[in-house]
Amino acid sequence: MEQSRSKATEVALQELLDKYNVKVDQPLSLSTFSQPGDSLQLLPGWHLLASLPKTNQQPLLTWRVNRAFTELRKIIADSVVENACLFRFSCLASPDQWSVDALIYREIDLCEFISGGKTMSVFAVREKQSINIILRLDTGVLCSIEISTQLPAGSPFQERHELIGQRGTASDRVVDTQVSQYSIYGYTRNGIEQYKDTDMELFGFDENQIEHVRSAFELLKTPVLIRQWADQHLHLVNLVNAVHTSASERRKVIIA
Repeated sequence: MEQSRSKATEVALQELLDKYNVKVDQPLSLSTFSQPGDSLQLLPGWHLLASLPKTNQQPLLTWRVNRAFTELRKIIADSVVENACLFRFSCLASPDQWSVDALIYREIDLCEFISGGKTMSVFAVREKQSINIILRLDTGVLCSIEISTQLPAGSPFQERHELIGQRGTASDRVVDTQVSQYSIYGYTRNGIEQYKDTDMELFGFDENQIEHVRSAFELLKTPVLIRQWADQHLHLVNLVNAVHTSASERRKVIIA
């Protein structure tokens, strides 16, 4: 089943490349099933946390193509929220879909991507499948991150990213909502059916698949991202390790 889903996303990626005339001179893979050397593997960066990427593996920061996060980044860059001083992030998931390390990797990158800064220090407290992290960025922003993988298996991903400034606030969730919303709700005799399609060119894929395909397309279309995302991946791996050091030794870790 997983292989068939990967094949479907690879077909969708190739269709985008053909549509926009983006030339690629080697086979592409969006999964870990291909053998080393067979093709260029384009994988979400957290898949490569355990070891350095091989020559045929390219880490993707898939969430960076998500419209919600690019708009939050623009809000900070344009000073719509003036003098941002605090980010409050919350991310809840089920363990069958995400690991704590993968979410640490993702949320720290979102802090840096949205703020345009780099992490100076981390402090973390962990309890089994949950972790609380405080980051200090070189822009002066303090980031509070709450992560948990204790939702029941199959539960939808629940997240909230709130930006607070000396003047103004912004969030990727509508005020007073506590769970993610869908575009369409169908009330049937068999219960409620929910649908969320966020990309007209990738109709039928879920949000994670859309981000995967779109980020791969963006990287292939903009080759300068290859080195930028590879460098950021190594930086994030070091930050994940720093978070674990802080949690185990119960101290703040300064990032060199």
